[in-house]
Amino acid sequence: MNALYYIILILFVLVCLMLVGIILMQSSKSGGMGSAMTGNALNSAFGGQTADKLLVRMTAVLAALFMIFAISLNVIPTPGSINSSSSGSDSILDRNKIETSDPVINVPVGNDIKESKNDSL
Repeated sequence: MNALYYIILILFVLVCLMLVGIILMQSSKSGGMGSAMTGNALNSAFGGQTADKLLVRMTAVLAALFMIFAISLNVIPTPGSINSSSSGSDSILDRNKIETSDPVINVPVGNDIKESKNDSL
């Protein structure tokens, strides 16, 4: 399970870096960094509309991968963490389980009722 965690972590970092790069390459309405860095190269290679559609589609795919990897990193047990549960799993789903118990209500019986009324007044 340790190897799976580290593989997903490395893929998560790569997706984050690619997402930042793709977002910076997109052309903005005011002609920001996208037009300064690669706007002319993408427009000449794919055409104006095709380049924008391609970058938007790549951004959507990378955003979906980002969310999937982020959720999976929270569900998979973290290697090297201290296990607080007895099941041996340190998953976030196991850590947040609430143990239910029957509530105990103490009801005064007999002479205690008179004393409790005197105490409360």
